[in-house]
Amino acid sequence: MSEKVPLTPKRRSNFPSQPIKYRIVDHTEYAANKKILNEVFESDMVLTRDQMLDVIEDFKTRINGTSHRRRRRKAIVGNNLRWINRTIPYEFKDKDNKWQELIRNGIQKWEAETCLRFKTKGLEKDYIEFLKGGGCYSSVGRIGGRQYTSIGFGCEGVGIVAHELGHAIGFWHEQSRPDRDKYININEDHIYRGTKGNFEKRKDIEGLKDVPYDFGSIMHYGPQAFTDDYKYTTIETKDHRYQHTIGQRQDLSFTDIKQANLLYCNDICKNQISCQYGGYPNPHDCTKCKCPAGLAGVLCESLPISTFGCGGELFATAVWQTLTNTIEGECFWRINAPTNQRIHFEVLEANFECDSSCAENYLEIKHTDNFQRTGFRQCCNAAPGPIISQQNQVLVFSRSSKPSANFTIRYIIDSENLPPPPLAAWRGGGFTSLFGGETGIDNTFETYIIKELPKALKNDRPADRKPLDTLQTLISTFLRSTRTR
Repeated sequence: MSEKVPLTPKRRSNFPSQPIKYRIVDHTEYAANKKILNEVFESDMVLTRDQMLDVIEDFKTRINGTSHRRRRRKAIVGNNLRWINRTIPYEFKDKDNKWQELIRNGIQKWEAETCLRFKTKGLEKDYIEFLKGGGCYSSVGRIGGRQYTSIGFGCEGVGIVAHELGHAIGFWHEQSRPDRDKYININEDHIYRGTKGNFEKRKDIEGLKDVPYDFGSIMHYGPQAFTDDYKYTTIETKDHRYQHTIGQRQDLSFTDIKQANLLYCNDICKNQISCQYGGYPNPHDCTKCKCPAGLAGVLCESLPISTFGCGGELFATAVWQTLTNTIEGECFWRINAPTNQRIHFEVLEANFECDSSCAENYLEIKHTDNFQRTGFRQCCNAAPGPIISQQNQVLVFSRSSKPSANFTIRYIIDSENLPPPPLAAWRGGGFTSLFGGETGIDNTFETYIIKELPKALKNDRPADRKPLDTLQTLISTFLRSTRTR
């Protein structure tokens, strides 16, 4: 792989080589595998000779535009690499009961959501042997005979186990998708020397027509993958609001599950039902749909059950409204607008436990025209600026198990002439606290200082030796600026 070939065409960075300031916690397998990075591909995959040749051919195709090898294009890694009869035999090399239970918990995540079944090895020739190796790694798909999946020291998270099982089932990393340049930039300024090949795109990924790129996939790299300095990101989401969504290892995403079911279970439900919002027949019960996160019901028409005291259907109007929540637990809302209308909304506050990948305590919002992909998550601060939905619905959900867990969103039907939003409630203790940093939710005072005050002093010069005129000018211009917001 050439170090001189750029990974992202016409990259435009949101973070021009500036160190990040939030808490850095790498929940991915990369953190445990630093000592074996030279021995595995993309931090945790063990490839066959043919798979490695395909990777090299993909690189040559990207650079030269030519290909001489026959591609496997029928499935994510090829028909011949799928597990037979949706069954994956396995055995443990170590007798540690706690370690075995960890792996069973990772297995249960896939079995609960798909038709795949893992069974203790009998006479099968093709099987997985779980071992405590030098990190977390796995083969990709069924490669034949005994193949290894290592869950070693530093790999004790159930989500990491589920990630490695995703490789064994047949998945590459999410950011290897051929359409990834629409969604992320690769920041080559801080990629560890000699590791750029771990960011190459794959060409033999199939079955993506109905499954969008998902920032929240359990198969996605974390933001600091292969970084030479953990204060700098190597993966930047083109839409900055999704930066804290990538790299989670808490649970399988809807698209992870859907891809597995499309790959292995697509022939189970003979009678198709009209699932909404990208849902599909549940292979465990073909009379019901499997629904994207934030939706529920037989056909994905309703909301999941929320923790008592929160959640529900909301309706945007031509008047500003506010959604505020302080309840811990799982809360689901849907903001609705009339058909063919869009929703204009702003996140004013989002106070959760800050993390580089929001996975346990966060606010998530789905506002695009495809509810299948994970929404943008916020756990460190509110996403700045107004946002316009791509359809007439916005899904909002909050997950938290600890304080703080509160947010505030204001919303309205979008139009060319929006009324000014209501002023944020002043929470200071008088004029002194105003200068002490209490600027209000929408930064009323900050806006005045930056934009209005210089104009006021320039246009309304007070008479000499009349300080009260100066004070009157300041107060009157401040009040005028708040009325126009």
